[in-house]
Amino acid sequence: METTISIESIAYGGAGVGRLPDGRVCFVHGTLPGERVIVQVVKSKKNHAEADLIRILEASPRRLAPRCPVFGECGGCSYQHMDYALQLEIKTTQVADLLRRVGGITNTEVLPMLASPLIWGYRNRLSVHVSRGQVGFYHRKSHHLVDVVACPLGSESVNAELATLRESRPRYDSRITLREKPGQKGFSQVNDGAAELLAGIAREMAPNGDLLVDAYCGAGFFSKKLRPGFQKIIGIEWSDAAVRAARMDATEKETYISGSVENHLRDSLPATREAQATLLVDPPAEGLSPDVIHAILTRPPETLIYISCDPATFARDAKKLTSTYSLERVQPVDMFPQTAEIELIACFRKV
Repeated sequence: METTISIESIAYGGAGVGRLPDGRVCFVHGTLPGERVIVQVVKSKKNHAEADLIRILEASPRRLAPRCPVFGECGGCSYQHMDYALQLEIKTTQVADLLRRVGGITNTEVLPMLASPLIWGYRNRLSVHVSRGQVGFYHRKSHHLVDVVACPLGSESVNAELATLRESRPRYDSRITLREKPGQKGFSQVNDGAAELLAGIAREMAPNGDLLVDAYCGAGFFSKKLRPGFQKIIGIEWSDAAVRAARMDATEKETYISGSVENHLRDSLPATREAQATLLVDPPAEGLSPDVIHAILTRPPETLIYISCDPATFARDAKKLTSTYSLERVQPVDMFPQTAEIELIACFRKV
């Protein structure tokens, strides 16, 4: 069924939001607020529908021509068709909306998202799929492989790695991560410039004190940036390779533990209130597990800095943490330009 709708906003995940003639919400990728479009409904539910864009009747003045020839097919990018300032505005609004709807938090201002120093060529690694000699990324709607010659988000050296892989015509099926630093192990931030912005904000949020506990610490990126302000640092990370990397240039006051945060966090936090402790958490997209939340609330440090790559799970966790903490600052940082992904850093202070 084809119909004409007006796009009102952009949902978390990148789809434009409009309403069908019957009043149901309709999600359409590749559209912008203020546009009138003809769409084809492809999935119809009781309260909402999903549609494909057929034609734009009235285009937004903020629409741009995508830089990538497979934009719209490849599942990696959602925002190449809009100007960068609009991307930042949309992501800031989405964080505030999720905090309100999921976390019930309305009394903390979400600061405007900080722009990435680079909006193209910023990725220091790319994970590509290989199948029957073809190299690329999955289609936005399926596991069909979209052939990718070069990715405009990847750095020059990462795209050189991609070209070498394509020239080898691999006959195996696999998922391969191409890196600027091939020997690097464990988790690292994908955008070096935006990571430095995050580290600078973490330094502003973290008061000097006795102890910093860095949970999900990876190779110690944040621990080492905050090291001058603390007498003791404990990092917790599940990846043995990342822990080995963190220990390579560790000082006497740094201890890095290999294991799960669930198993080690409680005993790493001070049992007494006299110690001035800061906890920094940088969990995966799933957010903090119930056991980690319990450990934090059982031995609450004075300051909690939460770095999140998923504002929905952050909002869920913030709702639980505000029984003991006040949420003082929420600062989104654009780690992933041209995509719908959102990174943020937030500061909680114990009440």
